[in-house]
Amino acid sequence: MKLNKKLLASGVLAASMFVGQAWGAVSAEEAAKLGNSLTPMGAEKAGNGGAIPAWTGGLTTPPANYKGDGVYVNPYPNEKPKFTIDQSNVDQYADNLSPGQVAMIKRYDDYFMPVYETHRSAAYPEPVMQ
Repeated sequence: MKLNKKLLASGVLAASMFVGQAWGAVSAEEAAKLGNSLTPMGAEKAGNGGAIPAWTGGLTTPPANYKGDGVYVNPYPNEKPKFTIDQSNVDQYADNLSPGQVAMIKRYDDYFMPVYETHRSAAYPEPVMQ
């Protein structure tokens, strides 16, 4: 009886090692979309026609204000918020916020969220995208 349980457990363990590989496979048709309708990393290239712009390759050179010292700089230093979410308008934007964000804004009168233009600035080295 113990031997059968050990064999069963070993078989289940061995089978579970290959399950993830089967789930991770994509069809040739899906893979062909990479670099066309999908970014090289698999995200949709197209924007949504509103708040999310199309991906055009991301930031591939350092921002003008980068000093070469490894310290992160804002690539959009002159941007101003489009609007700010605070207690006066949180209900208007609640559908786009998490319950925790809404609760923080409602609880603390000095808590607010500035909302900026969306950028799709992600870029990867060429060898990664091939």
